[in-house]
Amino acid sequence: MGVGIGDPATKDRTTPTRKERLGQILALLGSLQGYIGLILIVAYGIISKGDIFLNSTNLTNAVGAFASRGILAVGETLVILIAGIDLSVGSVMGFCSMTAALLLTKTGLNPAAIVVVSMLVGAAFGLFNGLASSLLRIQSFIVTLAMLSIARGLDRELSNNVSVGTQIVGANGQLTPNSAAFQLLGTPGHNLFSNISLPIIGNAGIYYPVLAFVIACIVFQVILSRTRFGRHIYAVGGNQTAARLSGVNVTLVTIIVFTLAGMLAGFAGPIDAAYSASADPLAGQTFELDAIAAAVIGGANLMGGKGTIIGTLVGALILTLLDNVLGLNAVSDNLQLVIKGLIVVIAVVLQRPGFFTAIIAAIRPAIAGIQPERRQKRDSK
Repeated sequence: MGVGIGDPATKDRTTPTRKERLGQILALLGSLQGYIGLILIVAYGIISKGDIFLNSTNLTNAVGAFASRGILAVGETLVILIAGIDLSVGSVMGFCSMTAALLLTKTGLNPAAIVVVSMLVGAAFGLFNGLASSLLRIQSFIVTLAMLSIARGLDRELSNNVSVGTQIVGANGQLTPNSAAFQLLGTPGHNLFSNISLPIIGNAGIYYPVLAFVIACIVFQVILSRTRFGRHIYAVGGNQTAARLSGVNVTLVTIIVFTLAGMLAGFAGPIDAAYSASADPLAGQTFELDAIAAAVIGGANLMGGKGTIIGTLVGALILTLLDNVLGLNAVSDNLQLVIKGLIVVIAVVLQRPGFFTAIIAAIRPAIAGIQPERRQKRDSK
């Protein structure tokens, strides 16, 4: 006997129950956690500081200050997507920052060439991480923890534990051409294209760290979403065995991903040196933590296979605007660290499979007990 259109059985199969609808809504909110967090922080900034927070100079400086860590976060996201971790990106960036400053001061190399050399140096560190992780079968946590120490030691040895300034004055009392050009890589107040009238921004120019961060996000988001290599990254992070049986060269993907993460750390090195107008032997300390935090807050799963660069961009914006808003409201640096740590914990908890379902299951008995009581009160009246 067939089932009619109006049959309750057909309706049950096609119409989601209240529990299913609630689960779908909660799952959607969980997937949008980064965007919701960003909206809340922006709203808090507008309510608490209004025009000061929304000032274009304030926002540009805030994002520019975080840009080097944002670039690290892009590379960190790639590593997390293959279920790895890279604790060395901050130290590698610091080494490449020192390399950039020394190339400028000792060889007089032009800034464009310095950026290329710095990226190659960073890629070499990443290549070592990838080879050790994939061929020697050493956990990425251990390999990159060792590289964190190695890169920091080499940085201090290279600089003799002394900061190296990037503003070199010539015989005429002015900055040398290469030193002046190097400032365009990140020194506050020095923007690209400031001599050209651009739509919306006019002659103010574009702050290079912000431009570099945005370009890095766009390039690697396209790689992840539009290329076979991007699909292989997700496959390796989702299930290495299944990926290998499907014909994916897991070893090669792992090596390339770590190399790209190192290359991006090298890309961030000159930006950090230009921003500080010097390279410090301790530059980049704890930057790896901010990079991991940005990726996780943006939705990347530390178990691998889940995350996007757009999400990491949102996570980076949350961290940088949070720093900015808390600073504008005179919140101490110590409390800022506590708040950021709590946000990371909350982000990880919200990503846990079945988290919202568990909450519903926990509160359902209480709700079920309340409803009969309400009915009895109505009936007694």
